[in-house]
Amino acid sequence: MTSVEEHPNVQLLKKVYAAFGVGDVETASQYWHEDAVHHYPGRNPLSGTHKGLEDSIAFANKIFELTEGKLFMEAWEVGASEGHGFALLNTRYERKGKVLEMPFVNVARIVDGKIAEFWTYPEDVHATDEFWNS
Repeated sequence: MTSVEEHPNVQLLKKVYAAFGVGDVETASQYWHEDAVHHYPGRNPLSGTHKGLEDSIAFANKIFELTEGKLFMEAWEVGASEGHGFALLNTRYERKGKVLEMPFVNVARIVDGKIAEFWTYPEDVHATDEFWNS
């Protein structure tokens, strides 16, 4: 069988999800530019354009706070080109006795080996809003 090396941007995203998946926001943040921008859709406490690393870290910490650490993300497909990467995720959040479980797609613009811009796309933004607003 022929061995194929993973694209560096695939490796980058896998490192981000490995760290974030266990609540290690500090390690995950090392893979983001200081002026990175994270776009999260909808009309809920997490929605908006989070500008800068500090804002993106606050966003990530807010997810862990709201779920009390009860979250699970499995990246079942990760791909990349020279300037972008994507991940298809199975995601499960628990909050106040409720569960949100659905696929998400994340897209990252990658510059010099770090995330410069990041977009989150849940399968159902209305269900996501309902979950975070309850």
